[in-house]
Amino acid sequence: MSATRRRGAPGTARRVLGALAVGALGLVPLLVPAVSAPASAALPAVLPAAVTTTAVPASGVAVDLEQVQPTALVPGSDLVVRVRVTNARTTPLDGARVRLFVNSPVLSDRAQVAAWAAGEGVQGGDRFVGVDGSELPLDTDLAPGASTEMTFTVDADQLRLDDQFGARGITVDVLDSSLQRLDALRSFVVWMPQGAPPASAGLTVLAPVVAGAPDTGTGQLPLDVLEPQVTGDGRLARVIGSVTTPATSLVVDPSVLGPYARSAEDPTGAGATASPSPTPTGSASATTAETPTATASPSTTGTLVAGGEGDAPTTVQGWRSRLLALSPGGVAALPQGDTDVAGVLGAGTTDLLSLAVAQSTTAATTAAGTPPATELVWPVAPVRASQLVLAAASAAQDGATPSVVVDAAAVPGAVSAQGTAASTAVVQATASDGSTSAPVRAVLVDPTDSALLLSATQPAGDGSGADPAEVGARLVADTAVAAAAGAGGQEQGLVLALPRTWDPDPVAASTVLSPLSSAPWVRNQPLTDLLAAGTTGNPVPVGDDATPAAAEVSAVLPTDGLVAVQSTVDAVRRAGALVEDPSALDDPVETSAVAAASAGWASQQDAWRTALGGLAKRREQLQSAVAVVPGSQIFAVNSNVDLPVTIRNDLPQSAVVWVSVSTRSLRLQPGEAQRVVVPAGSTQTAQLPVKAVASGDLSLAVVLTDEAGQQVGSTEALQVRVRADWESRGIAVAVVVVVLVFVGGVVRTVVRVRRRPAPPVVRTAEEADGDGPPTRRPEESTRG
Repeated sequence: MSATRRRGAPGTARRVLGALAVGALGLVPLLVPAVSAPASAALPAVLPAAVTTTAVPASGVAVDLEQVQPTALVPGSDLVVRVRVTNARTTPLDGARVRLFVNSPVLSDRAQVAAWAAGEGVQGGDRFVGVDGSELPLDTDLAPGASTEMTFTVDADQLRLDDQFGARGITVDVLDSSLQRLDALRSFVVWMPQGAPPASAGLTVLAPVVAGAPDTGTGQLPLDVLEPQVTGDGRLARVIGSVTTPATSLVVDPSVLGPYARSAEDPTGAGATASPSPTPTGSASATTAETPTATASPSTTGTLVAGGEGDAPTTVQGWRSRLLALSPGGVAALPQGDTDVAGVLGAGTTDLLSLAVAQSTTAATTAAGTPPATELVWPVAPVRASQLVLAAASAAQDGATPSVVVDAAAVPGAVSAQGTAASTAVVQATASDGSTSAPVRAVLVDPTDSALLLSATQPAGDGSGADPAEVGARLVADTAVAAAAGAGGQEQGLVLALPRTWDPDPVAASTVLSPLSSAPWVRNQPLTDLLAAGTTGNPVPVGDDATPAAAEVSAVLPTDGLVAVQSTVDAVRRAGALVEDPSALDDPVETSAVAAASAGWASQQDAWRTALGGLAKRREQLQSAVAVVPGSQIFAVNSNVDLPVTIRNDLPQSAVVWVSVSTRSLRLQPGEAQRVVVPAGSTQTAQLPVKAVASGDLSLAVVLTDEAGQQVGSTEALQVRVRADWESRGIAVAVVVVVLVFVGGVVRTVVRVRRRPAPPVVRTAEEADGDGPPTRRPEESTRG
């Protein structure tokens, strides 16, 4: 590892520390313009890059810190300070000497530590130690461009420090032959006169492990996006290599744990290593990016297919195993895909966050074999603390509420008079309707020291950045202030958070964190232990009175796209309410929706819009999957009729719907809604009873609803022509016809009888008189 990679050019580190320290005091803006926010804002995940300054002071001679030992200076020990002096002049440096000073008053608060680092406000004046080993001459003339190491070794008892525990400032001056100062180095040493600290201070370092956006088709992270980052000198390989202390906790997007989407043309994933690396280059611009960039995406790798468990390349499996081994208590999980929290809050689509948290729990459990130790909602962009708390409370799963990451200053009363804060707090927020959220555990981050850690462990492309040794000494002093402040009974701590784009130098990370985590007053607290510790007292209310203005709360993804994603989720849920197994219908769409809400799409807006187009098509299909088939006009001929209505079902499962009609006209009275089961991929006709009251032409509205009464699809208009009196008219006509037929039959019969001829008269022989006219019997009479 080259010296340029390990630390900045001579003199740059102190100017970086000074600029950040002054910024912490409010004298210059703390954050770069792209992510600027007041100190009380929720922590922006992107912290400021190192300030680029002149490599060496005007004198052309610079001094940089190499090491301060021991971390805790106790009576009877030796203070060892090793520095490097560099001559950037064009002429040799001769007759120079280096002196060590110790500032005896204790630095009792963070503001004093920051001022000392910035070279301001010396308390009691720089005091030359005046003991053996506190002044060293340069043994030889220092040639142009050359550097040399100088080591001070001073007996601690000769420093004549008081009996108060705490950080003291030290100064190393480079003087020329006339004792004029050429350069000065400011650093710190912690004096522990009793051999033990009065209290301890917690230390937690949060390092996110994200690789980019999952594919919206499969919901899985593309293998060719992940593999270059975890193999060789890839960014995520360096992140794993930088976990050298128990205080460092990896906060994992479960999509990096697998399974992984593969190219349909290369299902074995063998070609994944040929993809260009999606990691940042370590340049100054890379440190200001809000999300990891990826040159490979679902839009550039062609069609992707879902992968299976255990079929990743051995290099990826090995990295994954190391990651899980670094999380023995279970992984701390981000929402699945690393949701753009600021985006979903701004779009009013917090349901996407709830889905991501639920999927994260399932994915982490499947990958690690155990549920995640904690779920952590950690915004990429600034978010109002109250909104973040409300969103986390609404995303609770099975009674477990995710924790949130916020700036310590966003919680009222969290920051003490000494500038220190507790590591966690239980907070609540009030919703717009006046209701109070459930209590939420908040992790309170120190943005100033987080920025220092980033600057020291991720140098800019030009080699500038804070010196790891100087930052380590500064953080040691800050923890000592926190430990002293905690002696009153209120435990204090230091939580450092790194950005998603963290591209560390493992050696530099170890230089900064190893002395810090080994200090006797530092209590290494992995995130899982930190959140497992109980917090007493009532929840602290957080509001919006001291949070970023709306213009400063910037989402990663545009609002319109997130609203469209949520509408797809709503559509599949409405369709799922109609079938026997809703999860089979809902889960694939919800997986795609969560993938589309990933902050990893920030650098791939065109690919994201393409993915949204696919979701839009799916939404349109779902919205029209179960619908009334438009029919021709219906002609009703009596007052009671069953109207036939045909329903189409394009879903892969049978759908159960209730069909009803309504009209504003009083001419027709609809009957009860009818329950209809429509087989998958077919149609079914329902008979809807109606009663016609009066004749006329009218329009009926046919509506489909689910079992809960929620409308399905759009309303279909049905034209009906009603003739309500045709039935009675028909009966009357039929009666008249029957009567006429009956009367006609009777008359016809009478006429026939009257017109019939008389039958012949039959006489006996005795009565017959052949000679005279016939005679009639008395009973005989003539007709007519």
